[in-house]
Amino acid sequence: MRAVNYNPKLRLQIFLVLIISAIVFTIFGGYFTRFFIAEIAILSIFAMSLDFLAARGGMVSLGHAMFLGIGAYSTAVLSIDFEINLILTTFLSLFIGLIIGVILAYFIVFLDGIFFIMVTLALGEMFNAWVFTSDLLGGSDGISGIMRPDLSNLGLDIYNPLIFSFYTLMWVLFIYLLLARITDSALGRNLDAIRQNINRVSSLGGYTKYYKIIAFSLSSGVAALAGSLYVQLNGFISPELTHWTVSGEGLIMIIVGGIGSLSGAILGASIVHIIQHELSNIINWWMLIIGVLFILIVLFMQDGLWGLIEKIKHKLFRINFK
Repeated sequence: MRAVNYNPKLRLQIFLVLIISAIVFTIFGGYFTRFFIAEIAILSIFAMSLDFLAARGGMVSLGHAMFLGIGAYSTAVLSIDFEINLILTTFLSLFIGLIIGVILAYFIVFLDGIFFIMVTLALGEMFNAWVFTSDLLGGSDGISGIMRPDLSNLGLDIYNPLIFSFYTLMWVLFIYLLLARITDSALGRNLDAIRQNINRVSSLGGYTKYYKIIAFSLSSGVAALAGSLYVQLNGFISPELTHWTVSGEGLIMIIVGGIGSLSGAILGASIVHIIQHELSNIINWWMLIIGVLFILIVLFMQDGLWGLIEKIKHKLFRINFK
């Protein structure tokens, strides 16, 4: 799985187009449109966590839905059982995901390729089996009754779909700026070098294990944040959210969008979720079409939609230049 040769300027341009489009649809859309935008925003945060892990750290995880679940269940337990403010709970869920990510990463980041994928898959399925049978976490029935943050002090009703959509889009903006800043920093360049040739970085004295721990833990915290927002949107969490297929869908999103561009992760999450929704309303075998489209993209568009946009931009630039 290769990462695109990202262009920071194009990355920002695509992000601005996507975020402005989301704002316009949120303002002028109805109840369902606003709910749908919030879903895409949460999926985009999860996709960016996977994109950062794969492109910067060179690690492909099939168990990242575990951190989505950690964030979701942490929010549910902290807000319902301990009655902690939802804003604080959101940050605590992110922190819990980050800490658990650090602990797990310390033992698994030395693995590469298929071995890392299989270990993350195993960890994710172990977590899924645990929450499925845990009475504390509601077992197979899950947990319901999760509230949304109280923003009445700001004069805002978070249960208004318009307000909550903007709330999730603010988190998308924050995560994008954070990961983009890290990507363009010395840490990001070191992680990219490790992904390309870990042995060379080690021979030069680079602390490859610690860099990969940082990448994995950051990605875990961001995924946990997405899980926290998910339960705030739906008011419910079940073990299905932690299944490995959720991680697989996230990987499909970043491959469709273009791995390593961040904006591509948001674009991929938007396109895949829209296609899933529209096709599922028309035909029962929509997953077959998704699978065929995914295969075609892997075979003929290895840089995903990001690569296609970059080619179109270069052609238009040459035409204008002439």
